[in-house]
Amino acid sequence: MPEKCPVNAAINDIDEIIKSGAIINPKSRLWAEEILQLLSDIAWGRAGKEHIPALESLAKGLTAPDQEKSSAETGQKILSSLSENMEIFSSHVKTHNCPTRDCLRLAPAPCQMACPAGIDVPTYVALIAGGHDAEAIEVIRKDNPFPWICGLVCTRPCEFMCVRGRMDTPVSIKYLKAFAAERAMSERRYKNPEKEPDKNRKVCIAGAGPAGLSAAYYLALKGYAVTVLESLPVAGGMMMVGIPRYRLPREIIDREIAMLEELGVQFRYNTKFGKDITIDLLKNEGYEAFFLAIGAHGSIKLGIKGEENFPQVYDSIELLRNVALGNRHIPGNRVLVIGGGNVAIDAARTCLRLGSEEVGMLYRRTRSEMPADIEEVEQAEEEGVKISFLTVPVEIIGNEGKLTGIRC
Repeated sequence: MPEKCPVNAAINDIDEIIKSGAIINPKSRLWAEEILQLLSDIAWGRAGKEHIPALESLAKGLTAPDQEKSSAETGQKILSSLSENMEIFSSHVKTHNCPTRDCLRLAPAPCQMACPAGIDVPTYVALIAGGHDAEAIEVIRKDNPFPWICGLVCTRPCEFMCVRGRMDTPVSIKYLKAFAAERAMSERRYKNPEKEPDKNRKVCIAGAGPAGLSAAYYLALKGYAVTVLESLPVAGGMMMVGIPRYRLPREIIDREIAMLEELGVQFRYNTKFGKDITIDLLKNEGYEAFFLAIGAHGSIKLGIKGEENFPQVYDSIELLRNVALGNRHIPGNRVLVIGGGNVAIDAARTCLRLGSEEVGMLYRRTRSEMPADIEEVEQAEEEGVKISFLTVPVEIIGNEGKLTGIRC
């Protein structure tokens, strides 16, 4: 993402060229002035879908063989900027949003800028305040198909940038989203948007995690026939098998996935792409495009002595996945979880729920440096998890294949 907006840069360039008198031909000069007006409309949020094609057409006109050198250079510069920054130009026109925040009239609110999906937070919060829950969900799903899920488990970067926080406390954006989603979706007051006409073209997506499901949603709305392959017996990816049920009930995931099925998205479970079915077989079935969203379900190894020597050393992600799929084996009566992120907190609290008598955590930094959500940390401690800070494990020790302790 460039620091300066290419739309503004193009305005400055062409304005300078016009004022310098470098373009002498009256017709070319008129085209340049029209380009300047189109760019100004785009920068000020006054542009329609016809602006970019018109801009392209005029710029190509300036590069015609019969044009003077200064005209050709100007036209080529505009065409190059469009080619390299089409996403930014389109954002100005389609959403009246300048991603660089350089166009002051189109700079989104800090909360929207902080959102990884770029959701229009001010609009949906205002709609919720007015009691328009279904309309708020409609705004959210333009950029994120899973408002209910995110309303429960999002790390809420928007709230850390909320302007209200400068006066007292930030707006509870995350929970407002969950509140509106529960009311609108559980009561069936919100329905899927209308699909575009069927294109009679098939797309295959490998992986039913957040990325694969998001692609399926937007492709289905565009009129494509979408099939999602999933190696697990359930859809949802880490939402389903990586986040414990006490944080994210399965029924909510099932509800949001059902909305994809209502759009015609089909699922094939227990099917591993490249193993159970190949791309050639899928092409024979008529699939023309493929999106790989296979994920990376794995933890980072500690890299300490003894880590690989004992069966009592578990991968937290694997533990959470096994529990989600029905294997509720207790890892041990006394459990230590190494780490300070949300996965570590989830693993510790899950062990308590499985029946472990004593659960502790080792974290190498201070409490304030823990990457886990502060609410999750506090809840873990309330449940009895004991956290040791500034504690760095250097060796896992044991005897005859049985773990007996950790040296820090």
